Amino acid sequence: MQTGQDSESGGPRIWGGTTLTERREARRAALLDAALDLIGEAGAAGVTMRAVCRRANLTDRYFYESFSSRDELLDVLYRSVADEFLGPMTAFTDADDPSRDRALAEILVDKVLADPRKSRLFLVEPYSSTGLGQTTIAVMPAFTRLIQDHLFVHIEDPVRRRLTAVSMASGNAGMFSAWLNGSLRATREQIVEHCVATLTAYRTIYR
Repeated sequence: MQTGQDSESGGPRIWGGTTLTERREARRAALLDAALDLIGEAGAAGVTMRAVCRRANLTDRYFYESFSSRDELLDVLYRSVADEFLGPMTAFTDADDPSRDRALAEILVDKVLADPRKSRLFLVEPYSSTGLGQTTIAVMPAFTRLIQDHLFVHIEDPVRRRLTAVSMASGNAGMFSAWLNGSLRATREQIVEHCVATLTAYRTIYR
């Protein structure tokens, strides 16, 4: 039953206790979560419009209400997950302070372990999914800038600082990808120790 303000009064139209905008947002969230589930099970290759709609129990009409294509859905999802990784990292990199290295490493490793679906999307799928190539290229500079502008501020030469940041970011991404896909067998503590040791080593390159 419809309740609340009608269109003549300019207010939102309510149906079942929710507005049209709220229902659209709920459907969009359901589609994104369905895509994450599929990625966790079969990778980005398993994400198709039909598969996402089946998992979310929605019709293709509602898919196209939120996304123009499968690639747009993956782009939105990848950028959202990237922001979730970038946020906690930023909180621990506001100074070139080696005492923060372990805390930063633990935050990053625990974030990787928190939701295997998101970690697979962010760290594994860019190596195998053609649909994520351009999105990854667009997103990763934010992480390298974070590293070069905060962790390696002692390196005066901007080219050397950039080289160090890009090398560390790409190396860690490859390491986490191997850890998640099972080709690298290591414990959480070993990964944390490696991240701390790597950061320490990179700090000494251009001193």
